[in-house]
Amino acid sequence: NNSPGYGQFVDWEKIDPEAAKRYQQILESNHQQLKTMGREGFWEMPHTLRAKAYYHIIHSINSIGTVTPDREVYYELSKELFGEQKISTHPVPEYMEAGEIPRYCLNKAGLNAVKKILLCLGKYFPDMNFCPILPELVSLLLHFSQDEAECFHSVSRLICYQDPNKRYIDQTFLTYRASCMTFGDLANKCCRGIRKLIASSHQNLFEFYSDWIMWIFADLPFTYAIRVLDVYLLEGYKVLYRFVKVSVSSRVADVEDFRTDMKSFVQNIARHCTAENLLKRGFMVPMATRRELNLLFNANKDSLMQKGVSIHQKRSVQAGKGRKTAVDFNNITSSVVTATEMRVVWAWIPERFALFSPIRLFSTAEHGRSLASSQVYHDMTRTSNNLLYDYILMSQVFGAFLPTDMIERRKHDSGGLTYFGTGECGDGGHALCLEKDLTGGYSDPCDTFKSIPLCKGHFKIQALEVWGIQNSISLSHTFLSL
Repeated sequence: NNSPGYGQFVDWEKIDPEAAKRYQQILESNHQQLKTMGREGFWEMPHTLRAKAYYHIIHSINSIGTVTPDREVYYELSKELFGEQKISTHPVPEYMEAGEIPRYCLNKAGLNAVKKILLCLGKYFPDMNFCPILPELVSLLLHFSQDEAECFHSVSRLICYQDPNKRYIDQTFLTYRASCMTFGDLANKCCRGIRKLIASSHQNLFEFYSDWIMWIFADLPFTYAIRVLDVYLLEGYKVLYRFVKVSVSSRVADVEDFRTDMKSFVQNIARHCTAENLLKRGFMVPMATRRELNLLFNANKDSLMQKGVSIHQKRSVQAGKGRKTAVDFNNITSSVVTATEMRVVWAWIPERFALFSPIRLFSTAEHGRSLASSQVYHDMTRTSNNLLYDYILMSQVFGAFLPTDMIERRKHDSGGLTYFGTGECGDGGHALCLEKDLTGGYSDPCDTFKSIPLCKGHFKIQALEVWGIQNSISLSHTFLSL
């Protein structure tokens, strides 16, 4: 498009003094005030006000200890890669997953500019080997940049930001997948229905959640995406978790292909809510603190590294390994639960444990009902968290996830060793209590877990199993099944 830039000789701030007044308020506001403004759409109109607000916000980001490439770096990289050519014929960078550049209302010149910026970013940041959201961010920010060089510089500042509690962009498959797992853990708190549906249908739960960030930056309509961008630039990754939790909790349907259905739902979200309503609902969602999110993210990343995913690994490499390391529920032998039921349970436990295969540690059918004389049971108590399944006389199946090492109980009740858990447990009834000979037990309302009884009154046990999680280092995290 070679048409002139209309209005380039006009002082638009004099024509629209309200926008000029608002911009001055932006410059004089602190970070907390800017967060409130972003959530309320303070700079939504006109277009130039949002562009100035973005420039101010992004260039206020302090990347301590890193040197952010400036405009001149872009000119040098562009000349090295493209010479005097204005159109890039290069293949897209490897860090792009799908190899597509979103249009977001851009013309041919705009799409070409996005491609050039992405190639220059790949050249300057060679360690960035997996970053599927970058094309979307560049395409959106180009709308509000004076030229390619400014857009390149703005995105570079986001890439260089180092604060672990307020991340902007995952740059490797390891961190990307850890973020997907973190979202899976958060979704497990409020969206258990859809997790059960996906697991029961034998569809891949991780593949479903691996699309989560693309629902925001690739599938949301443009007017919705820029409202999310308003707050994302100020608050980082945490706000993305909010909006996707709203989307997932709004869509629970039993369909043949959950990934395709969710993508279609987000693309057509205007049928269900306005952009402002999406933000309003997003900030009503209960959310962990940044520190808690970072701890969960790092725990998931550590589990992935135990699984063999390295920081230099690309998705294409992991895809081949995934077929070999995926949990095969069909080979699980249990007298209490079916393969499908085990798959559902695995969808409910924390993501970092669900990476690994279940292993049966104890079974009344195999090891008898005398815990005192069972060497298997004593070995089991030295391992970490377990899953317990009970199969009672009325053909009900229920169980519990033991969230700490079984050895922990020795620290709080060294005499009788009668209960299981940490020192915070035990008030207001027992959520699950088993008799010593494993022939029966009872379940009460429990204040600790805010739980209702698992069954009515006392029960008789027909079969009991204890399952652990086998990882590459040790048995970890156990479950009781009755």
